[in-house]
Amino acid sequence: MSDPFECVKDNLNILDVAERYGIEINRQKKALCIFHTEDTPSLSFKNNRFVCFGCGAKGSSIDIVMKLFNLEPIEAVKKISDDFSLGLDLKTDYTANMEQIQAHREDQAIVKSFQKWIDKTYSSYAILAKHYIENMKRYKPVLDDGTYHPKYVEAVHRLPTINFILDVLFEGSDQDKINLYKDLAIKGGEKAVDE
Repeated sequence: MSDPFECVKDNLNILDVAERYGIEINRQKKALCIFHTEDTPSLSFKNNRFVCFGCGAKGSSIDIVMKLFNLEPIEAVKKISDDFSLGLDLKTDYTANMEQIQAHREDQAIVKSFQKWIDKTYSSYAILAKHYIENMKRYKPVLDDGTYHPKYVEAVHRLPTINFILDVLFEGSDQDKINLYKDLAIKGGEKAVDE
């Protein structure tokens, strides 16, 4: 019998294996890395192998299945053989864990949805910041007589909060962004800024 590891590598495209188990691959043949948490795809596929430019992980389709299902190498080959009907005769037992596959797909959907929220929120707050900056310039008091236009006052009070939100969305850690999401989208802090 030929080497089952080489059989898997020679007969299957790593992209097909990755997608079968819930990894969403974009047109540039990149995906969110399964070896660490990230917002931007850094897992790259080329020549039937993968490499992550974020954490340095690299390997074959077998390594992906080992990571996703917490399997030993021979168990991963057995799973791939069964799922892709390769007919390899391997002496190991495992049960396909569809719950794990579904959980991984759900996690990817959450990350994708969260990234869309970040992009949309950043865009909205950037427009709002521009509006308040324009109001500060337009309604800036000429004389210091103690009277200020309401739009100038509003801009002076709200712009620091908006700039803080933009900074978190642009440069913040994943945890900072999650906390901001909880404050804005879940607790309703967004309304307080927009009103």
